[in-house]
Amino acid sequence: MNQLNLKKWFPCNKGGAYRKWFGNYDYVINWKNDGHEIKNFNWPNGKQRSVVRNPSYYFREAITWPKITSGQFSVLYRENGSIPETAGNEAFSTDKNQLLYILAFLGTKVTNKIMRTLNPTINSQVGDFNNVPVLLSNGLKPIRIVKELINIAKDDWDCFEISWDFTSHPLLTHIADDKRNEVSGKLKNAFSLWQNEAQDRFDQLKSNEEELNRIFIDLYGLNDELTPEVADKDVSVRLADEERDIKSFLSYFVGVVLGRYSLDVEGVAFAGGEWDSSKYRSFVPSEDNLLMLNDADYFGDSRDIIYRLKEFLTATFGSETVDENITYIASVIGKKADSDEAAIRRYFVEDFFKDHKKIYQKRPIYWEYSSGKNNGFKALMYLHRYDSDELAMIRTNYLHPLQGKYELRIDQLTQLASNETVASQKKRDEKELKHLNQQLAEIIKYDPLIQHIANQKIELDLDDGVVVNYDKLQDGSTILSKLK
Repeated sequence: MNQLNLKKWFPCNKGGAYRKWFGNYDYVINWKNDGHEIKNFNWPNGKQRSVVRNPSYYFREAITWPKITSGQFSVLYRENGSIPETAGNEAFSTDKNQLLYILAFLGTKVTNKIMRTLNPTINSQVGDFNNVPVLLSNGLKPIRIVKELINIAKDDWDCFEISWDFTSHPLLTHIADDKRNEVSGKLKNAFSLWQNEAQDRFDQLKSNEEELNRIFIDLYGLNDELTPEVADKDVSVRLADEERDIKSFLSYFVGVVLGRYSLDVEGVAFAGGEWDSSKYRSFVPSEDNLLMLNDADYFGDSRDIIYRLKEFLTATFGSETVDENITYIASVIGKKADSDEAAIRRYFVEDFFKDHKKIYQKRPIYWEYSSGKNNGFKALMYLHRYDSDELAMIRTNYLHPLQGKYELRIDQLTQLASNETVASQKKRDEKELKHLNQQLAEIIKYDPLIQHIANQKIELDLDDGVVVNYDKLQDGSTILSKLK
């Protein structure tokens, strides 16, 4: 049997955000058994709902562009192994150099002008593409430049965890450079080095695009109408962004805690299958596949998110700079609180899952258990490590102990508030007491919901996708934060 027939999900060419040269590997399509389910996806009357066209072009190296081109016309190189969504927005060639030359030409201002002349609407039609005149001249230089552009764009794409070829967070790749500069251990310095790297990549890609523009503007005799310069807004590799990149660093930290990533291996360390503990030497992930998001430290051990963050920063940047790095993270994420640790807690409690859903287009890989608006119980779980005993474990190891912690703290505050003579402090104690009572009441209501679903021992199938599996655990009761 063809080995491809044993696989289910394959990359799909499906447009995406404005980007040039490489990237937008966002979608997959079910092509198991040579697309059996798609070919047999029918209406109730038996008529086929989905038509497979031009399968001989599947999995071939290609160039592709979006159907909607409201801004600059953009084109991407696609490696072998993808399936086109439609027949009208891809081009193929048995001659790789020819394909790369066409890619180089399509990525220039010349093509953008021609496409706007042929069709001034926002829709890109296959007929427009077929009518674009291609002059073959001085072919080797554009091919060399476009190869560099593909590599630059791929390096940029792979710096972020949504890339299937992501290896490690870019801030961690600069720790060694940091040490050579005798400023090791500081996350802020690592960001500065990453900022320089991103700027260099941006400048090089822009320079290469301008060189391609010069070549084809001269070739088409358009020097009186076009200039080769590329505006910064049209350069599609990313510059560093301190808030975005520190938040992505925290996302990587969550992945390390939950075992998706490891400090000892590149790329995804676990995405289902057999768990291999030997991959996790520098930092041991949560045994229970859970990371608590409390607004205060009620456990003082590895169940607490700040406890784990400090362990992570120690393993990556060293113990001497943990406090400094905590302060830096707190200053960047922009959450107001009484302390740096409280600011980071607040980000995780209020915003982390929102950011995660946005990055993964409402198909999160880390799921957030939530008891309600008072955040009595909130925790993250890694989908790929879920098993049918997880909810029962959560009640025993986390929910019930947390209830005891709340009750103890309420007793302490009640005593303090009754004896407090300073009005301002008494008010703060009473405010915290009210909040804790709300949280306690919330998790008491949450417990039977968790128990009900735990008793069902629900199994998840990763091939069903996030939305289907998410609904299985909700089961009519909201125990997870909403996807929408």
